[in-house]
This record gives sequence, structure tokens and C-alpha cells, in this order.
Amino acid sequence: MHFAQSRCRNCDLVFSNPVVDQFELESFYGDQYYEHEEHRYNANSPDLERLVLQRAFQEVEGLKSIVVPYVSSGRFFEIGAGHGSLLYAARQLGFEVAGVEPSASAVKFGQERLGLGELRKGIFDPSYWPATSFDVVYCYHVIEHVLNLQTFVDGIYRILKPGGLAVIGTENHHNTWVKYQTIRSWLKGRLLPEFQTADHHTFYFCNHSLSYLLQRHGFEIKKCLVYTHSLEEKLRNAHFRSIVTKGFFYLLHYGDAWTGQGNRLLVWCSKPAVENSLTMRERTRVA
Repeated sequence: MHFAQSRCRNCDLVFSNPVVDQFELESFYGDQYYEHEEHRYNANSPDLERLVLQRAFQEVEGLKSIVVPYVSSGRFFEIGAGHGSLLYAARQLGFEVAGVEPSASAVKFGQERLGLGELRKGIFDPSYWPATSFDVVYCYHVIEHVLNLQTFVDGIYRILKPGGLAVIGTENHHNTWVKYQTIRSWLKGRLLPEFQTADHHTFYFCNHSLSYLLQRHGFEIKKCLVYTHSLEEKLRNAHFRSIVTKGFFYLLHYGDAWTGQGNRLLVWCSKPAVENSLTMRERTRVA
């Protein structure tokens, strides 16, 4: 999809440059994503329902630690809901749920097999839902895919109630794997590193760039977590060509664990309970 990246020297945001055509990207997510990128969740998989429900029960425990300590009831909205496992889990915890997902097959599964009547097919369009209508907006591994960050973050702010919580997760580019790729590129005589994330991703964040973006749009940062998945979880889907590649795998994993870095990032932020007459974003534009 994308083939080159740039980095902002001010906020450290890495972004695809140039960006693929919007129609091509939306077509990919609507019809091909799960078939090409998430093989386990392919619509033709005989184990699909078992996998989705298994994940839903795991998501219940995750929500108990990630969301419930901040917001324990109300209306829960997910952007990029997939087959609906997280919405199903939120409903089990007593939330009223709604969401949006571009994959037609995933939405059909969520509606018909999980009873998620408020799961809508399409790209996130905040004008479809009333303003200030949700207590929680959850967005995990979605923000790196969007084409317009300003519109996307403004949309989350719009549909969130005053005092509501937004949880946004994505990849973190300050990790040992990216450093390894950079050094490898230098050794090959390249001035710039290879593409550092999936080629259909438009943006690549770190804790500073994501927090900076959210604050500019009026959000208050409550917590920011940089982490790496457990070794057991990584090994579950790992395939090694040789003992050397396996050694590098362990080295990079422990490099992240020992330095406190990691390839994942999670930010909790809230919409102010009482909004200022001029948000930080608007003050910046006026200046």
C-alpha cells in the first residue's frame, strides 16, 4: 500500500509519504483485510465462531482492568470492532454497546452471530452518531490506519460525553526492533531505514506524538503505557528460519523488556467535564 515514510522532527510522528488513494485503502479494509492480514479470522474459517467467542471471554478480563476502573457503566463505542468480540465483552459487563467496522464479513458475523445490532459497516464517520452520546470510546490498532488524523480525533471528541473516557492503542516506534532495522539498513549502505511497520499503516506513533496529538485536540491525558507482549504470547505465532533468527528474536524481546520500551502503546484520555470556551486546538489555530 505505502512504500516510504517520513518523520516529524517536532513531535516525532512517523507517517507514510506519499499516502495511498483513499478509495484503494477503504476497499482493502472493506473486502480484503481479514483474508490477507488476519488469516485466523477469515470468514471461511470453520473455527471462526469459537475463536471470536474465546477472544470475547479474554476481553472481559481486559476491560475489567483497562476500562472499568475509570468508567463502569453507560454507553460503550468501539472504532474498528472487527467481529465484535470486545463489544460482546463490554455488553457482558453491563454496557450498552455500538461500533463501526469496515469489513462486511466481520460486521455480518457480529450482527447475526453475536446479536450486535448497533454494529455498523463503514469507516468511522462521527456525524452518524449524536454528539456527546458515549461514555467510552475504544480504539485499538485503528488510529495508525486512518488517512486524516485531525478529522479522526475530532470525531472521537465529538461523540464522547463530557468527562467520558477514550482508550487508544497502537504500535510504538521507539523499540529495539526499529533500532535493529535502522542499524541493518546502515550496514547495507542505505541512508534511510526500511519501512518500519505494515505497509498499509499510514502513521506510526510513540508516546510523545500520540499524547501531543490528543492534547492538541482538547483531551486530557490520564495515563500512557508503553509495553511489549509477553514472550509466551509472541512465541505462539512465531516461526524461525534458523537458530540465528531465533536468537535475534529473544535478544530483541529482552531488549524491550529490560529497557522499559516496547512495540505497543496504550493511552487513556478524557474529554474535560467542563470544556473551556477555546480548546487547545483552537487556541493553536488562533495563534
